[in-house]
Amino acid sequence: MAEPYDRWHKKHPQPGDEKCTTHGKVPSREHGRGKRWLARWRDPEGQQQSESFERYEDARQHLTRMLGTVDDGTYIAPKKGDTPLKAVAKQWLENQTFDNPRTYHQYESRVRNHIIEPLGDLKLRQIKPSTIQTWIKRRLQVLDETTVGLIFTHLSSILAMAVDDDLIPKNPCETGSVKRVKPRRSKRSAKDVPLSWEQTDDLRKQLPDRYQATVDCGRGLGMRQGEIFGFSPDDVDWSKDDKTVCIRRQITHDRGTLVFAPPKGGTKDDPKDRYVPLDGDLATLFRDHMREFPPVEVTLPWLEKGGEVVTVRLMFTTRERKALNKNYFNCLWKAALEAIGVIAAVHDKPIGKGRKWEECRDKMMHSLRHLFASEAINEGVDVYTLADPLGHEDPAFTLRRYVHRVTGAVGKARRAIGQRYRAAA
Repeated sequence: MAEPYDRWHKKHPQPGDEKCTTHGKVPSREHGRGKRWLARWRDPEGQQQSESFERYEDARQHLTRMLGTVDDGTYIAPKKGDTPLKAVAKQWLENQTFDNPRTYHQYESRVRNHIIEPLGDLKLRQIKPSTIQTWIKRRLQVLDETTVGLIFTHLSSILAMAVDDDLIPKNPCETGSVKRVKPRRSKRSAKDVPLSWEQTDDLRKQLPDRYQATVDCGRGLGMRQGEIFGFSPDDVDWSKDDKTVCIRRQITHDRGTLVFAPPKGGTKDDPKDRYVPLDGDLATLFRDHMREFPPVEVTLPWLEKGGEVVTVRLMFTTRERKALNKNYFNCLWKAALEAIGVIAAVHDKPIGKGRKWEECRDKMMHSLRHLFASEAINEGVDVYTLADPLGHEDPAFTLRRYVHRVTGAVGKARRAIGQRYRAAA
């Protein structure tokens, strides 16, 4: 078995050579300079390779590993592992293609801010499972678990590409110790609806008058927040008795700019428009809203910052006749949740001037969409029919993520079974 080479001392000293007092050996010209122990081996092409270490045991273990990988055909030159992570991350980003240009910018922002910024200067061979664990812990201090889970998948894909390119032997994100602390991409759905119909009635009253009907767009039509902000009265054929709403746009952000875009998952070639039935009472409520707050024409870029500008009459706008921004609206929503006793503030700063609330991600505006789905199922709508107005291609996803137990559901089940027994009697 090959042994590490001692750089600091002569392997074949001459008689009479003076020994060093520290090690009791004859010093070489390299004595005391650099790392003492040199692991030397030949790669699969027969070329000699080497790496220096401070300690004999470290050099011996490395040499054993290198010889083992040469024998079993998994050898990767250590110098390849000197590639900085940021170089591989940038190459991985350049290789990504998306139908939606905003998606690339979202990926680029996450990789730049949360992978390249904290880890980019590390060499690939320096990234160990413990490095990934520490990175996860620190990200969770500033981001929610779902977002960290998404960024983790990016990091794992980057390192998987490094493995495929023979830059490192294995992906540190795929080790058992990392998998045990890997953040979830999504949390399990709660058994009960995050907000009941009665709670949303109370919350509606706490919102400014011009925004109260946004609640009905969510719980009555299953709209997402951005779709509510992009809702236009022109999306409804008011002349028909059986009215439907065509959900064809949302308002979202692209690199700090508000833009119009197709509904979630939509692209230029496949916009993902969908139609949702509009109940007569709900249509009357929207008419009342428009009489009090007439729709306003708003002009924004389409799909991305710098895109073609589009003008749309919007049902909901700010007092300044501008498109709604989710950051502003979410503050109003949390204040309403606090007012009805669902959440509490964590300090006494005024609303709009730095007030913060306890964690309430599951009770934000998207919870109205969950309420819409759960109420529909409770009233007998089958999941295949429900998936269409929600814009889900997979009904199983609808059932798994959007359906919860609603108020009175247990009693309804009891009455249904009892009715069967009474009919039999």
